[in-house]
Amino acid sequence: MKGRVLLISAPWPLFNRPSLPLGALKAYLSAALPHLQVDACHLFLQVANALGYDRYQRLSQRVWRAETLFSALLYPDHAHRAESLYASTLKRGDNALADFQHLVHQVKTVTDNWLQQIDWSALDLAGFSISFCQVTASLYLISRIKAICPSLPVVVGGSSFSGERSSDLLKVFPHIDYLVVGEGERPLAGLLRHLMSPRSRSMAELPDGVFFPDAKPGERNRFSQLSRLDRLPVPDYEDYFDMLAGFSSRHRFFPTLPVEASRGCWWHRHDTVGQFRGCAFCNLNLQWKGYRTKRPDQVIREVDHMVRRHQVLSLAFADNAFPINHAAPIFDGIRALGRDLSIFTELRANTPPALLQKMKQAGVDTVQVGIEALSSQLLAKMNKGVRTIDNLSLMKHCEAVGIVNASNLMLHFPGSDDTDVNETLYALSFARWYNPLKTVSFWLGLESPVYRFAHRFHIRSVFNHPNLKKLFPEPIAAGFRFMIQGYRGDRKRQRKLWRSVETETHQWHKDYKIMQRQTGGKPALAFRDGDRFLIIDQHLPDQPTVRHRLTGISAEIYRYCHIPRTLEQVAGVFASHSLETISSFFKSMAKKRLMFEEGDCYLSLAVPVSWRKWR
Repeated sequence: MKGRVLLISAPWPLFNRPSLPLGALKAYLSAALPHLQVDACHLFLQVANALGYDRYQRLSQRVWRAETLFSALLYPDHAHRAESLYASTLKRGDNALADFQHLVHQVKTVTDNWLQQIDWSALDLAGFSISFCQVTASLYLISRIKAICPSLPVVVGGSSFSGERSSDLLKVFPHIDYLVVGEGERPLAGLLRHLMSPRSRSMAELPDGVFFPDAKPGERNRFSQLSRLDRLPVPDYEDYFDMLAGFSSRHRFFPTLPVEASRGCWWHRHDTVGQFRGCAFCNLNLQWKGYRTKRPDQVIREVDHMVRRHQVLSLAFADNAFPINHAAPIFDGIRALGRDLSIFTELRANTPPALLQKMKQAGVDTVQVGIEALSSQLLAKMNKGVRTIDNLSLMKHCEAVGIVNASNLMLHFPGSDDTDVNETLYALSFARWYNPLKTVSFWLGLESPVYRFAHRFHIRSVFNHPNLKKLFPEPIAAGFRFMIQGYRGDRKRQRKLWRSVETETHQWHKDYKIMQRQTGGKPALAFRDGDRFLIIDQHLPDQPTVRHRLTGISAEIYRYCHIPRTLEQVAGVFASHSLETISSFFKSMAKKRLMFEEGDCYLSLAVPVSWRKWR
């Protein structure tokens, strides 16, 4: 054995972030097998440098677009199909991306040069981490590596191949020797120990989580993951920064460092009939079994180490949902480091306002919240565990503390109906003051609850997405279950049903930009506190500001409803006023779009100019 391993991340991840899987695996393997030389190649960065960062980003923004370029290289006889799929992803007049053949030639040139620079015979193992947008690129590179060095073992893993039938990949793509399903640290270390063993090696001795072509169904455990994360070493991103340092000065930039505080998702509530747990559309956690978190002090130390080592201040937490129970000490600790950080993270909509303030103080400036819908009936179908009023509350509090809420509004969810759309349209008239949501169309994820219980969601049949036939020859497109699935159901009806929401959301984006210009970037619905009274400024696009004054008990009730409050709660705190009087006040506020009403719950929509008096 030579004692050398190369880990590879192919195009098309975000170019301005090192690969977290590569960084985590390199650090773990280097600690577990110190005699081993582990190199990590962030090949996607090299491709981005060659294509130009703007062009690379635009290519990588859509899964099908990104997958076409290497499909044309992998299957040149079918390249015309890939090109037709590529063309269908472009907007009219998008000249910068129009020349498909030229782009294919560019990526081939970059990858050919890279393949020639490496002594593949000097390696014991080549490993590929494969997630969205990386499938055809990885398969093409593996085929080329095997042509150069047929005896070199190749192992793949990653979120793209974590489904129940993921081992079928080895039958469809014979160039792959091993597949790691689920978390990679323990299986990969075990595989390397197995390969380096001087005694006769039996495939049956391979560790759990590692599959090989002749493995019989059901004979191997799918997962072999760490029971705890607190002993994981800090991810090693040295190779990424070394590559970046080798670029010309005008092509260098300050990257964003991926950070990991947990694996899996803590949202496991049962749906209404007890068939599944978690969000109905989600398949992001197939590679994990259960939910695990790092200790707050470990996360803080990792942030401190990486910022010091790499001298960058932009961080992105990679967690599917940030660990809410550990969030306060984590962000208090990060704030105590005394650095001017720029942090991105994902959240659930029930994040408390006080925690958002802590996050902002620590440097969080952008979040993606699992909003998905502004209809409580639709949110229940999705098993989100929140209501429209909760989503609006989170959107408001992001606006108040100055955190950009870069979240999505999912359209075309199968089984949606007129009530879902009408509730959404109603809520949009209240949400217009906040940073607009981005509309995204539902896509069916392999082994998500919607996939597993398809008929419940008005889906008649599921199958590999038709676009796969344009990326792969027919036997391959039909021989393996890919992560993006196609389906038959009420798709045409859904597209028609949600057009009004698309129109309103488009207008929301336009209006918000106008109001931001009018306010100089400040909230478009805000109040100033005069103790016994409030003055609310309500901006409307290209119209004079509407000013409202609330006095006495009205002002106190408005402050009290800074989070959703029930009528019973309000009546208990303000017992001197009758239910009828309080209800009448709420109705008048909702009519003016100053409060949102849902059932017997009420939310004040204006954000405070100062948080000084909010309790």
